[in-house]
Amino acid sequence: MNETTVYAKTPAGHEEIGARKAGLDVRQRRLLILVDGQRSVADLRGVSGLPDALAMLEHLQSRGLVAATGAYSAAAAAVAAARSPAPAASPVAAATPAGADVRERGRRAAHAITELLGPMGEDFALKLESVKSGEALDELLARCRRMLGEVRGKSALERFERLLEER
Repeated sequence: MNETTVYAKTPAGHEEIGARKAGLDVRQRRLLILVDGQRSVADLRGVSGLPDALAMLEHLQSRGLVAATGAYSAAAAAVAAARSPAPAASPVAAATPAGADVRERGRRAAHAITELLGPMGEDFALKLESVKSGEALDELLARCRRMLGEVRGKSALERFERLLEER
């Protein structure tokens, strides 16, 4: 990484802002808050007044809280998709079959989303693993499908569907 690298918060980084689970010190937290997916390392150094901003960003990246935009160019889009309301039902977002084991289907979906999105899919995976109703699962799956289609494309969406159907 260098002075022109631009970093964005990952979903875990956004969660850390509110949850404070990672044990960041005051300087690391301040830098994490300033990361916006638009400022370069040099810009962040100037705004934060932290001469070691690059080393701190690399540390935050190693913890999965930020990503270089080249590595996760769609991190901001993924976060926005995760927070937006579910789209209207479509053929791709078919309802969960009656009698299906909701928890098992949620676990399979969590595994699939983690495989396809890595750290960007962590928030969805956690929600999918704790889903309790078929309706909630259908809503989450619709949001996952929309995000996968927007971020990773049609082939990832097709792979997601195959992973969901595996027994």
